Amino acid sequence: MNKQEQLKQEMIKVVESEEAKAEFEEVLKNLDSKALTAQGKIQSYKIDLESVKHSPMGGLFVTLIINGERGLSVTIALDKHNKSEEVQVGGVTYSSALDKLLNED
Repeated sequence: MNKQEQLKQEMIKVVESEEAKAEFEEVLKNLDSKALTAQGKIQSYKIDLESVKHSPMGGLFVTLIINGERGLSVTIALDKHNKSEEVQVGGVTYSSALDKLLNED
């Protein structure tokens, strides 16, 4: 395995960790207070492993596919603290389609 493939595998390991999952779910609940419940507009999410890439500023970017629809997505910048090894969200963007869904009555 070359260095680039090794880095990709390390990044995938981070995004699939329980720590990252907790961060993802917190982000989704900040967007939709009822996220991941029967009453929420955000019913489910899936990590798009193909989207995982290294950030030039450090950390990584990952996209979550919402409700199984590619057009509904959240991209999250994750950082891992050097000293504590703690995973933290560094930034969040989401698709206009998801924004529209979240703002529907």
